[in-house]
Amino acid sequence: MKSIVAISFLCASVVPAAHAEDHAENYVGVAASTLTSGPSSTGAAVMLGHRYNEHFAAEIAYEDSGALSAAPDRTSAISVAALGFVPLFGEFEGFARLGLASAHSKDATGATANHGDITYGAGIEYHLNEKYSVDLGWNRLRVGDNVAIPRGNENSYVLSVLRSF
Repeated sequence: MKSIVAISFLCASVVPAAHAEDHAENYVGVAASTLTSGPSSTGAAVMLGHRYNEHFAAEIAYEDSGALSAAPDRTSAISVAALGFVPLFGEFEGFARLGLASAHSKDATGATANHGDITYGAGIEYHLNEKYSVDLGWNRLRVGDNVAIPRGNENSYVLSVLRSF
């Protein structure tokens, strides 16, 4: 039975806050990530979100932790997350992410596991202009099922580019 796992990363953030105050906006983004420990792995993610107001957004994302490298261990996940924002200074905002993810992991031996859990993260977003923003964040995703693959945390740094529409 599949569990729900939260994904981090990812990866991503939000729409320009100055415009979100006046009306809700949608956004789409892409991200690249790197694991902070273990075997070197570079991942990729895509996300689609909706910014409800200056302080709140929701997004769905797909992430593959080994998509951009030949890492033997790999986790792919689909997540749904809520994001909270706080204005910092100028065009900068801080954000926190909390969500649920459904993930599939495969290790170097070929063992696989489907699992689910919460995911969370935090970061800073910078609004380049009305339509584009970039963010740098940290995300944590719980991986493994303690049967085929031991439970553990997948920590990653994520760089995302977002476009609002």
